Amino acid sequence: MESFTYLSSIIDERGGSDADLKARIGKAMAKFLQLKNIWNSKQLSTDFNVKIFNMNVKTVRLYGAETLRTTNIIKKV
Repeated sequence: MESFTYLSSIIDERGGSDADLKARIGKAMAKFLQLKNIWNSKQLSTDFNVKIFNMNVKTVRLYGAETLRTTNIIKKV
């Protein structure tokens, strides 16, 4: 077994978190793209868009990040 999912985190056989980080970035990007109409709206202020970003995209990306093992690749992100 190369990797498995446990409590929404992907864990590889060496205990690395790189696959989990890539999956979280992908989920955050998907959430960002789902909100494309909001980002393009001229009726909404930048402050409102930042709040929406922080509540939706940023939380998806950071969920469980405190448990990631810090590696040089993760530090670059």
